[in-house]
Amino acid sequence: MHQKSHSSASIISSTSPASGDLPASLEEFGLSKYEARAYLTMIGKGSLAASDLAYYANLPRTKVYQTVKKLEKKRLAVVSRQKPLICSAIPPEEAFGEIVNLHERRVRNMRKIVERLQRLSDEGQRPRGSEEKRYFILDPDSALSKISGLVAGARSSITAALDPWGLRLLAQCRGQLIKAATNGARIRFIVGAQCLGSESLSLLPDGIELRMAASDATVSSNLMIVDMTHMVSVDSSNGKAALFASLDAYGALQAKNFEEAWTRAGEAKHALEAQPALAAKAIELARAVENGLAAHMLEYAMNNEDPAGELLEVMERRYGLRVGTMSAPEMLDLVDSALKISCLGGLKHDKSNNIVSLQSKAEGKHVLPWAVVLASYFKRSGNEPRIMQSKQSPQLVHVRLARPI
Repeated sequence: MHQKSHSSASIISSTSPASGDLPASLEEFGLSKYEARAYLTMIGKGSLAASDLAYYANLPRTKVYQTVKKLEKKRLAVVSRQKPLICSAIPPEEAFGEIVNLHERRVRNMRKIVERLQRLSDEGQRPRGSEEKRYFILDPDSALSKISGLVAGARSSITAALDPWGLRLLAQCRGQLIKAATNGARIRFIVGAQCLGSESLSLLPDGIELRMAASDATVSSNLMIVDMTHMVSVDSSNGKAALFASLDAYGALQAKNFEEAWTRAGEAKHALEAQPALAAKAIELARAVENGLAAHMLEYAMNNEDPAGELLEVMERRYGLRVGTMSAPEMLDLVDSALKISCLGGLKHDKSNNIVSLQSKAEGKHVLPWAVVLASYFKRSGNEPRIMQSKQSPQLVHVRLARPI
């Protein structure tokens, strides 16, 4: 008896460390503590008589029969029909495989449910009546290839606002631009002042309507719209492009912005034909007049002061424009160029009557500030000016000089 007890203790000791916390783990499969002990013992010892199973699994003898019958019902064990009862465990993969597969299917279904719930949540966060739109990001090489194809296939219109990068990009599509123009597409480009002197301008084919961005506007990106169906935005910092395959509300807004910018833009022909240095200075003067000098003149007018006396000093101090040392013909050429670029206008000098006439052809672009600039210049040189507003047109102003120039 003493020997059997020792044997039983040694078996329980050898089973317990090997199994670790497996009895508790088996409870996850719906097994009771007794069922878990019995199954683990049969796995380790093989087929056992009921009495031996009770001994090795440390089960009460009164519970062993009930325990193995439950294992058999759960398809985890097989019990012989003859006495003494012999109990055998079903191999784990066979016994628990179906349960594991069932749980895996449940987990997959639960994940699908969570994904559907997330989509519903996203839909709930989206504003009512909204529609998701997509665009494509193109690398520099793909951008050039795609733009070339769009330009070549244009049938009605191509519009673009371009900085030097975008201008170089479209200059590489010269053949495609010619094909689009041949197909009847109207091609209009607005280029920034920083494009002056660029060789890319000379590479553009004839038939393109070209304008210089308004002196109070800066072209800092590239936006192209083809046939009002495709829009391409190119990042000058890395050459990548965003392609929009349709013009929704955002595209329609960009098209409207282009039309407004086109109306305000100046004729580029004169800027391109003029010497780059003169054109650049004319653009600087136009920006100064429209962005600050006009307000400065208004301030003087409200105080009943004559701005002509110190206007040149203000131009030099605030804007770095040194025009006081220029000759009279040079000054007239500069103002003439600035008027042509900024408001499609110009300057005429009537030498016989000592009158300089300034005119604007752009709606909302007044020439009175320009007349004040000229008056300030001539007053400094000792040629007393007199500004006269034309009765025929508010866009025409005359400056009568005291003596010839």
